[in-house]
Amino acid sequence: MAYNIVMPQLSDSMEEGKLISWKVNPGDRVKTGDVIAEVESDKAIMEVQTFHEGIVKELKVKEGESVPVGTVIAVIDEAGESASEERAKPAASNEKLGMRSEEAKEELQKTSQSSTPESSNDKEAQSAVQTTNDNKSILDEILGETEPPIPNPQSNIQHPSVAGSASPKARALAAKYGLDIEALQKEGKLPVPAHEADVKRYYYRRYFTPKALKLLQEYNLSPELFPVGKKHSEKEILAYIAEHEIPKVEPLDPMRKAIIATVTQAQQKPVYHIYDAIDAALLKAHESDRFTLTVWLLKLFGEAMMRHEDFRKTLSDNGFQLWPGASISLAMAHGEALYMPVFRDLNRKTADRIADELAAMKEKVKAGRVTPEDMKGSTFGISNLGMTGVTRFDAMINAQDCGIAAIGSEVEGKISVTLTLDHRIVNGWQGAQFMQTLKELAQDKAFFKA
Repeated sequence: MAYNIVMPQLSDSMEEGKLISWKVNPGDRVKTGDVIAEVESDKAIMEVQTFHEGIVKELKVKEGESVPVGTVIAVIDEAGESASEERAKPAASNEKLGMRSEEAKEELQKTSQSSTPESSNDKEAQSAVQTTNDNKSILDEILGETEPPIPNPQSNIQHPSVAGSASPKARALAAKYGLDIEALQKEGKLPVPAHEADVKRYYYRRYFTPKALKLLQEYNLSPELFPVGKKHSEKEILAYIAEHEIPKVEPLDPMRKAIIATVTQAQQKPVYHIYDAIDAALLKAHESDRFTLTVWLLKLFGEAMMRHEDFRKTLSDNGFQLWPGASISLAMAHGEALYMPVFRDLNRKTADRIADELAAMKEKVKAGRVTPEDMKGSTFGISNLGMTGVTRFDAMINAQDCGIAAIGSEVEGKISVTLTLDHRIVNGWQGAQFMQTLKELAQDKAFFKA
C-alpha cells in the first residue's frame, strides 16, 4: 500500500512551501518518526517526518522547488522492497547463468555498445536529451508539463504498424521544424504516437544548448522567438535579452511572500509616528561584546511596557487582549531572509539572560532554523538600523503588534527613536507618555544595575 506525504501547512498564513533538502533517497527504508525532508515555510525551516514505515518509493519534488500546501512530495511503499534489494536481483540471476561478476560486466558493456549506434549528429542531440535533471525541469516549465512523456527506444519494433503516427498538430509542427517523425520514431527519439509536446521537446533539446534553455526559463521567453533549424547558444539568447531589454523573472520564495503579506497588512493599519531621541551616555557606558546595545534596548523597552499597559495589548474580534508580560519581536536578518523572533516576558529576565537568549537566536537565524513558534506572542517590536549609520527611519508594525520602535544611530550623544503606533490601540497621549518613560529610564543609573 502506498502512503503519500504532502507539503504540510506549518503556519496559518502558509500557502506553499519550499523543499530545502531531502534526507532520504528512493529505496531507503524508513520508520515512523524519521525525518525525510526539510521544508521552508513562510516563516521558518522545519523538518518533515513520516508517520508510516516502509520504503521510499518516489520523491516527487526537487530540492529548491516550491509547491502549494497539500501537494504530494513523496510516496512511501508500506510493503515494498528497497532499491538495494532490487539491485541485488540481477546479480543473483547472473550467478544462476554461471557467469562470474567480471564476465557479467563485459557482457553488459557489449550489450550497451551494440544497442546504441549513433552518428556524430545523433550524439549531439542525445547529449541535449541526456542533460541534468535541472534541464529536464526547465523544459517541463517551458512546455507547461509536470511529467514529460518518455520516448520508447523500441517503439518501431513494438508498434511496427503505427510507425510515423502522430497527431495533426504534431505533424504540422514537425513540418515547420523540418523533422521526419517516422525516422525519429524508428530511432527511438519520438514516442509512438507522437504529440505536439513530444515534437517540441525533441526540437528544443536538439536546437538549444542547456544554458540557452535555462535562460529561456529564467526570462520567461518562448523558444518560438528564435529561427527554426539553427542551434541557439547562450550568447545568442543573451543578445536577444539585451536588445529587447527583457527583465529577469525572479519567483517569490515563501519568506519574501511572508514579508510582502506582513507589510501589506501593516500598511492597512491606522498608524501615526512619534519622533524623539534618548540619551546614549549610560547605554554606551554599559555596552560590551556581551551586553550589546540590543540587549539593553530589549530590557529598556520591556520595562517601559510594564509601566504602560497599552503597549502590552493586541486587538482581536472580541476586543482588546491585555497580556501579562512584556514580549518584543526583534527584527533580525541574515542575507535576504528577515525574521521577527519574539523575546518573551522580558520583565522577568536579567540583562545576562537576555544576552544568552539573543546569542542563541542569532545562531538560529544564521542557520535558518527559526521556527514559527519562535515568532509568536509579541505585542510590540524593535527594528535597529543604527549600526548601519542610518540616523532615523520609519518601521512597519509586525503582525498583530500595537507598535514598533525604529532605532537609529547615535548623533551628538543621542539615539533617535521613531515610534510607529496603531492608533486603534495606543493613542497619541499614551505614545508620548511611553516615550517620556523611555527617556527617563535611559538616564536612570539604577536601571542598569537591576
